[in-house]
Amino acid sequence: MNEYARQGVHLIVGLLIAALILAAGAEVSLMLFSAGLLGGFAVLGSISAGKRVPFFSGMLDAFERDVRIPGFGAICFVISTIFCLAVFPVQYALAGVVTLAVLDSVSTMAGTAFGSHRIVNGKTWEGSLAGLMGAAVVLLLLLSPFHAVLVAVVAAVAELISPVEDNLVIPPTVCVVLLLLSA
Repeated sequence: MNEYARQGVHLIVGLLIAALILAAGAEVSLMLFSAGLLGGFAVLGSISAGKRVPFFSGMLDAFERDVRIPGFGAICFVISTIFCLAVFPVQYALAGVVTLAVLDSVSTMAGTAFGSHRIVNGKTWEGSLAGLMGAAVVLLLLLSPFHAVLVAVVAAVAELISPVEDNLVIPPTVCVVLLLLSA
């Protein structure tokens, strides 16, 4: 498995999810992502039963890490997106999805390419700082400079210390930070 290709797919799909939220709004996005989650479970059930499902089996073969649950990261990404759309204002959910897409992808690619100073869970300073900077720059399209940097810093720390899948943690963390900043 090529980690750069895997993270490229993560980035592109994450930004496409954000674009859909921006174009369709919270209500329609919630319906589409919920239906997609149900369909995804059906596809993964078939694959787990040993059946080949066109396109999806190939995607898992090409991009999935060796994990106990196939598609676990994608499932967590969709679940956290649905949660954020259901609980928080759509702008916060959008910022959460964009932050996850950019921070996670850039930090992994930069850490793999340039990382030499490990900090937590095999992650590196170089990857974490690159992800933080990438997220902050992209968040400038959605937030004030102060909020963009603060959200990127908190999300980067959450990615470092989270004991669970970061696709599940980063979007709600971003939403909570934005909610606290608006209070």
